[in-house]
Amino acid sequence: MSLFKARDWWSTILGEKEEFDQGCLCLADVDNSGNGQDKIIVGSFMGYLRIFNPHPVKTGDGTQAEDLLLEVHLRDPILQVEVGKFVSGTEMLHLAVLHSRKLCVYSVSGTLGNVEHGNQYHIKLMYEHSLQ
Repeated sequence: MSLFKARDWWSTILGEKEEFDQGCLCLADVDNSGNGQDKIIVGSFMGYLRIFNPHPVKTGDGTQAEDLLLEVHLRDPILQVEVGKFVSGTEMLHLAVLHSRKLCVYSVSGTLGNVEHGNQYHIKLMYEHSLQ
């Protein structure tokens, strides 16, 4: 008799022929919403950055469109993503994205929607360091 029962809680399919590495995935409250719910941040070698806010689905249901908060193409391959306090003078969390020749730190924020379409999320470049 087992005390644990494994089951799928949420899944998605990303892009076509995209490649990922273990550093391309991060879980954190990247938008500083304060509700204690972490988001899934995924970066690909093709340069796509996606942020998901997953909700449990019933077996057989597909991914819900509202689970994808943000998808942006950053052009350069994304080697790693991390969330932390990378900006001095603030306690807010920011998103660090490592590319092959630079490190970029972004602020992720959401704007409340006025209609049923939901909230709008966007990223703002805080600073960038070029690497040799």
